[in-house]
Amino acid sequence: MSELLLSVIVPVYNAATTLEKCAASVLGQAPAAAELILVDDGSADASPALCDRLAAEDARVRVIHQKNGGPSAARNAGLDAASGKYLQFVDADDWLNPGLYDAALPVLEEDADVCFFGVANVGGPAEPVLPDATFSSLSELRGEFERYLVHTGQFASPCNKLYRRAVVGPVRFDERLRINEDLLFNLEVLARCGRVRFLPSLFYCCDHRGNQSISHSLHTDLLDAERITRQPLRRFALHYGMTNDEADALAASRLRQVATAQMSVLMGRRGALSLRGYHRAFRALLRDKTVQSILARWLANDPNRLMALPYRLCVALRLAAPLALWCWLRCSTTHTF
Repeated sequence: MSELLLSVIVPVYNAATTLEKCAASVLGQAPAAAELILVDDGSADASPALCDRLAAEDARVRVIHQKNGGPSAARNAGLDAASGKYLQFVDADDWLNPGLYDAALPVLEEDADVCFFGVANVGGPAEPVLPDATFSSLSELRGEFERYLVHTGQFASPCNKLYRRAVVGPVRFDERLRINEDLLFNLEVLARCGRVRFLPSLFYCCDHRGNQSISHSLHTDLLDAERITRQPLRRFALHYGMTNDEADALAASRLRQVATAQMSVLMGRRGALSLRGYHRAFRALLRDKTVQSILARWLANDPNRLMALPYRLCVALRLAAPLALWCWLRCSTTHTF
């Protein structure tokens, strides 16, 4: 049998309502020499049976059933099983627009290591459009690393790219992380790549409407993830020609973005977080003097100065308890101590 051209890896966890649309969007345009690897990650709904049915209906579909280990474990299982020359990751609640493989596979065959493409965020903010361009090295873009790594995350996502499998090589997702495992993976993979191609077309549809979407999640560990990825981020920047000062500035920009994002999540995201959970999260934010300073400047620039005043006072005085009580009362769906 000839070598497979493409392996598409889909982690599946309780995705019975969305998986068929996702799989159809891949299989409807994938070449014959492709495989769709569905990794059933211990689903408790009808997903396992659906995976098996899709495999019975199309010989290109392979199914892996495993105990629940999270998205990283599922993606790693898919990577270990993949045999295609190129790799792609698709989430089970998302789908592809037609034309992706007709556009992306030829440019990869022309010796690009990674092909980036646009993402349509359904139920979320519009993503900046990529340029229609080819780069012999990502070093040509180091002046825009802040855009791609901090403000948009277009370098971090595993879903807006097709990778040459030889470039991914032994790199795997860190299964210990709940967030930013995708950033860590891409920092390592992209440091191994040469020529890259950007396609501006919105070939990937990311659905933010589901309750499981990260955009709807009340995460309290964003700063922990930032600390874990800070040095890999600096190494990536230095690898592509940034000076130490430029790499430090990039890391500082990301810290500002993450700190304000964490504060915004705690101030306004609904979720089942206990009062103690809010208190621990705010205490962790305010004990770091750099983060406290970032938040103080951010709140000082809030156009609604009256509404922001209580937050400004609490941040300035490092009063985690009043912040926790106020946000818990405003935002929690269930009040538990």
